[in-house]
Formats: sequence, structure tokens, C-alpha cells
Amino acid sequence: MNILLISANNYAIPYKVYPLGVSYLKTYMEDHYREWNVQLFDFNFGNYTDLEHLLLEKNFDFIGLSLRNSDDVNFYAKESFVNHYAEICHIIRQNSTATLIAGGPCVSIFPKEMFDHLQVDFVITGEGEKTLCDLIVKISNKESYTDIEGLLYKDSDGAFQFKPRTTFSKGLNVRFDPQFSSFYLNEGGMLNIQTKRGCPFRCIYCTYPIVDGQTVRTLEPDLIVKNMKELYQNEKNNYLFFTDSVFNIHEEYNDELAHKIIESGIKMKWGAYFAPRNFKKERLELYKKAGLTHIEFGTDSFSDQQLKNYQKDFTFSDVQHATQIANELGIFHSHFLIIGGVGETEETFLETLHNADLLENTIIFPFIGMRIYPQTKLYEVALQEGKIKEGSLLDPTYYISEHINIGLLKEKVQNSKNIWVFPDEEKNPVVDRLREKHRRGPLWEYLRYSNLSH
Repeated sequence: MNILLISANNYAIPYKVYPLGVSYLKTYMEDHYREWNVQLFDFNFGNYTDLEHLLLEKNFDFIGLSLRNSDDVNFYAKESFVNHYAEICHIIRQNSTATLIAGGPCVSIFPKEMFDHLQVDFVITGEGEKTLCDLIVKISNKESYTDIEGLLYKDSDGAFQFKPRTTFSKGLNVRFDPQFSSFYLNEGGMLNIQTKRGCPFRCIYCTYPIVDGQTVRTLEPDLIVKNMKELYQNEKNNYLFFTDSVFNIHEEYNDELAHKIIESGIKMKWGAYFAPRNFKKERLELYKKAGLTHIEFGTDSFSDQQLKNYQKDFTFSDVQHATQIANELGIFHSHFLIIGGVGETEETFLETLHNADLLENTIIFPFIGMRIYPQTKLYEVALQEGKIKEGSLLDPTYYISEHINIGLLKEKVQNSKNIWVFPDEEKNPVVDRLREKHRRGPLWEYLRYSNLSH
């Protein structure tokens, strides 16, 4: 059995990201079906011509296409990746008779749209390790695949058929390809791994519950520590980013993981996405002892009214408290905001600007407006307000409050005490030089020492 897994992502802003999804798939296949020959093609390594040559040189029975994002989620650029994905599928169809299966966050959010647009044979929504393997086995044995959860396909009449997912994997392992890991360490300064899947929150715009489900599943901590140890010893990697939608949920599990990292003796720095809620200094001290150096807060607003509008379960006082603890412990931290989302007014906007200066020693990344995705509360609001009509949202579509002047935002933060980094800013030369020297980690903490304009 010859199987090709393709990571289609080639977006490099702010840096190139290791193809973690297909690495979990490949590891699962190698652990459970050792007789299969599994190969990985990465579009950060190769191009369309390279893929065409590979398909002409080798016959594949199945091709799994991993699609990370539909677009850049940047109001200023609105760069869609869908045509890139379509070109990949065209090349596959022209040069291979393999069964073509698409998965990843993009198709989990737009399953039917991507199925039709890409003309694939199957779409897998949500986590794909077991689903993809079950499908391959069923097709190979000429058995019915109608009972496979998370699988979208068309029946003989051309009608979509789908069985919702009710079960999830837990004991997932991942191995990093040495060639790829060295490349991404040099290009992006870090590798990434998951400790848990699923998000229990109900942020008005967010797709994490759609992609991963709302039930939180923690992955085996001993396996995670084993992966970290191998990366530290074999790849000389001393920085790791946990890609959980929110790291600081299921705190007992996090405590167990932190203790196991400490006991292992691994001296690896790490960062993660945090929500500024339920912060306890003792717990952050434990995480710091286990290697935590960077926190990226998914704060969204410094206005209590806007936090309520966005369906956040914390207030600005929680944000202040979390930021203060990070400062006391010397942990680098940044806040990601959404300006101009649902309910934003001049009053809430000015409140965010005022409260931003109540925070010390932080970096602020503001994103303009909210990307509208189907199956979210934001979609329902935008529909009710007449900002969108029913239909496909594959083209980047944004909710922008009409009550504030987005054009004045940069002017208004000119005198802020903290650094504001906008998504349309040019790449910073200080960060570029540090990356060229193979400095590890996100590197945004160095922006406060640069001459980057607000």
C-alpha cells in the first residue's frame, strides 16, 4: 500500500510552521499499519512541478491532502489559499489515479464547499488519524465505509452523506522527520506539538470547537515528554510551542505534565496560547520551572463590554491580573486583540486604548474585524444584521463595526506606552537578523527593543 500525505500549507507569515497535522497522521499509520509505505510531501519544501514529478515516478493508492487555513485571516490582505489547493488537486488528478481524501481545519469549516470546489473523493472533518486509516482499510477490503465517523462523501445519487463524530483519539504519538525538523527550526525557530484537543469556550467568532469539538481530550503526558526528550536530544531543539487552542484549561492535567517535564530533566523552553482567566501565581511558577517563557494571550479586547459581546468569560481585571503575574515572574507575554468586531463602538474602542496603557511591559497584536465563518454565532449575527447573505463564505469575508473609524487606529496608538504590531506591518529587521542567527522562539519580545513604529 503506497500512501502520500501532502501538507499544502506554504504560508510563511510570521514564520513557516511545521506540518504537525500530517506528522500525527504519518506516525499513527506507521504505528498501526507498519506494512503501509507512507510518504510525506511538504509545500514548504517542494512546488507544483516537484509534486508532478513525484506522482509520475511513483504510483500511490491513496493521497491524503491536509489543508490548514482557507485564507490568511488578515483584513488588510485577504489572501485566499483556495486556488492553491485547487491547483494541487488538478495536478493530482492529471498524474495519479489515487483515491483523493482532503482533511484539516479548512475542510472541517467548509466541508461541502471544499468537496465540490476541489472535486475530491472524500472529506474528513475533525481529527483524521483513525478516520483516514479506517477509510483506507474499508476501501482496500471493498467494505462499506458508511459507518465511519467524521467522513463526508457523496452517494450514488450525488447526495452528501455524513456521520457525525462521537468518539475521539487520546493516545496519539508524533514523530518529527529529521530533515523537516531541522529546516523548520532554522526557518521558524521552533517546533510545535499538542497537549490537548477540543475547546469548551463559545467565543462568538471561533472555529476551534468546529474543528476539534468542544469536548477537551488530553493527550498522554508521558508520550508528550517522550517527544520533547527526543526533539531535545536528536534535533537539538530547545524551544517548543504547544498549539492547543487554549493551554490553561484542565489545570490538573497541566500540573501533571509540568511535573513530568521537570522530572525528565529536559531543559527546553516553551510557549503556548493562554486565556487570561483563573490565573494563580503558584501555578505559573510551576510552569516556568517546567520551561514556560512565552504566553500569547487570546484577550480580544480590553473593554468589558466588548469581552461580553465576544462571549468571553473573563473581564479586564482578569487581564490585568494575568499580565501582572507574568511580569512578576519574568514571562514574556503579548495580547492579541480584535478591533471593530461585533458591538464595537467609539466608547468601547477608546476604553480598550485607555486600558492598554494600564498594562505593563507587553506587546499588543491588533487584528481588524472578525473573519466570518459558517457554524459560528458571528455568522448568525452577520446574517441577522444583513452584513452577509446565505451562501459560501470561502472568499475572506469580515464583520467590521460601522461605529468606529478603523483608518484612525494607528494614529490613535502612536503615543501608547506599549508596542502595537499591526498585521500589515513590514517584517522587522531586528527579528530577521535574530532568526538568521538561529535564535529560537517567537522573538516578538525583541520588538520592544527595535525601532518598529507603532
